[in-house]
Amino acid sequence: MKEKNEMENFHAEWAACLLEGLENNCPAEIRQACLEKCACFHYRVNNMDCLLEKYVGDLVGFTDFLQREYGWIIQIDNNNKRIMVDENKDFCVCPITAATHGKVSTILCDCSAHYASKMFSRVLEKEVGAKVKRSFLRDGLSCIYEIVIE
Repeated sequence: MKEKNEMENFHAEWAACLLEGLENNCPAEIRQACLEKCACFHYRVNNMDCLLEKYVGDLVGFTDFLQREYGWIIQIDNNNKRIMVDENKDFCVCPITAATHGKVSTILCDCSAHYASKMFSRVLEKEVGAKVKRSFLRDGLSCIYEIVIE
């Protein structure tokens, strides 16, 4: 029988093994599709549509909230239809990373990009794309996403 502490993070460690398998065995488009599905699940579990309702159509209000409540640094470039989002943290905010003590594939960061895409799509009422420009898991620096308004 496994000791209790070995089983505490079973789900997170199992997910970390799955991510490693995806990274090592699947083309980028398959990895992206899988991580987008995971981001959708996390978004739904967090009830984000309801939480973002008051910001729908109010990008300035939403970004002010993110800056005030979470300390994010946000730059909006209306001319180029881009938003740069810096989480401004010296750690990874993902619960999977916390549960695995950082021992997880860096492709997990793409899940966060999809999550950001869903949030900004909801607020802007149109599809947006998001790319990881930098991440704590990848280089030890604050996570930055580029939101591209389509």
